[in-house]
Amino acid sequence: MFKSLYRLQEHPERKLAEAILNWKGVLVMLLLFISEQFIALGMSYAIGYLNANFGTNMGLEELNLFTELTVLALMVFFFGRFYGINLRNIFKDFKAVYIGAPILCFIGAYLGEIIANMVLMMIRGNAGQTSNNEVVIEMLGKQPLMMVVMTVILAPIVEESIFRAALARPLTSKKNVLCKILGYVISASLFALLHVYQYAFFVYDEAGAITGLTFNLDEFLSILVYIPMGLGFVICADFCKNFWGSVACHMITNGAAVGMLLLLSLLQSYGIDAGAVLMPWLR
Repeated sequence: MFKSLYRLQEHPERKLAEAILNWKGVLVMLLLFISEQFIALGMSYAIGYLNANFGTNMGLEELNLFTELTVLALMVFFFGRFYGINLRNIFKDFKAVYIGAPILCFIGAYLGEIIANMVLMMIRGNAGQTSNNEVVIEMLGKQPLMMVVMTVILAPIVEESIFRAALARPLTSKKNVLCKILGYVISASLFALLHVYQYAFFVYDEAGAITGLTFNLDEFLSILVYIPMGLGFVICADFCKNFWGSVACHMITNGAAVGMLLLLSLLQSYGIDAGAVLMPWLR
């Protein structure tokens, strides 16, 4: 299996597209996703050891960056040819949908987020920030350039590879409506779960190490905020029929959120309280 994936460059373009969509490509993508969790765990211990014995001062920012880079390198190793062909096809046969779909899906996802926050407010009395967003905001304040690279460039490529190229496309590429709907639901639901599971099901100590299991209903309900984004990305991928279409939509979404955070920080540095105006954009 791994040999056939590594030798993808020997396939013509048609067979290459089939290879990424068949069960082998799906399985390898999922294995890489699972590996990401173990890579993050191993790197957390490595960073703790370096901080304790060599006087370094690395934290969650470096941990997330190293993890994303490692997983992306593995994905490029197995699927770099696929990425390249999809990118070349954009310039070779450019279509208006490559611009229109990411923008429209971003707008739709943002409107969906507003509705999701309204539902959360009715359920638990407040919407607020999700724990995932709070962590991102904290890390952005410490390492803004690193977080921009990670959230706007690295994370979209890694997450779209897993949730759209691997999980959704084998189903959404079929003409059967039920298969398409199933692809939408699976991709969007697991994408949303990725952003809340660590806060909903695990207990951490001050150093960030897992100390036990739990079930936090408030944190789990935050999944509603991420489902519209997941749906927007998978719909964009289906419309574009090109991997980089959903990546562009993901980059626009993350870029808009990070841009708003940086703008808010800049305004606050000048003594301007713009939180009431900008905060709805950051949820």
